Amino acid sequence: MIRVAGQSPRFPGATSADGVIATSGIVAPAVLVGEDLAFAQQAQVVLAQLAAVLADAGAGLDDVLRLEAFLADPRDFAAWDRAFCAAWPEAAARPARTTLVAGFAVPGVLVEVQAIAVTGGRAR
Repeated sequence: MIRVAGQSPRFPGATSADGVIATSGIVAPAVLVGEDLAFAQQAQVVLAQLAAVLADAGAGLDDVLRLEAFLADPRDFAAWDRAFCAAWPEAAARPARTTLVAGFAVPGVLVEVQAIAVTGGRAR
């Protein structure tokens, strides 16, 4: 199993075994140190962070099979949907996804994602 560095020493960014990558929850790092970011900014940063974690594990956004998103406010779903579609502009290449509304342990977090991906590309 490999472990990719995460946002916190307590949580790996991702673990991988047999070509399957599972990420930990990913949030905008600035929020962890108390910066106040709007939802759209957090969503953009979170997706960039996801791409970086996957790259460290040997994959990319095109290798994501499933994405789970957690939003603090259901009113942010439309903005989340736009960010998701921008990250995967080709509809046929989008991963399966689930979006839930949840409370967060860290104040100021508005969106968190976790993903399952594979190395070496995914079947379409």
